[in-house]
Amino acid sequence: MHGADPNWGRVAMAVGKCSDESDIDESQVVIRFGTQEVYPTFVDASGLDALSKYMHNDTVRIHVTLHTGNAESTVWGCDLTDGYVRINADYTT
Repeated sequence: MHGADPNWGRVAMAVGKCSDESDIDESQVVIRFGTQEVYPTFVDASGLDALSKYMHNDTVRIHVTLHTGNAESTVWGCDLTDGYVRINADYTT
């Protein structure tokens, strides 16, 4: 993931924005990066080091458990670097 910053706060913010439209109880939300729970569990310095290393993997899995029902969903995304965008913006098709 470009930047390799395990910023779970941005994930929590995105979930919080959805709570206006759904029955999400923020106190029930669990966020994990890979197998490491990052919210609501406090991540210490060694945990942050491990998360930073994990964020350099080719595939980064972010799990959000809402505890609002039995449904499950998978969302795929990609992360484009500044260099990739610059290269592909500099020519016409």
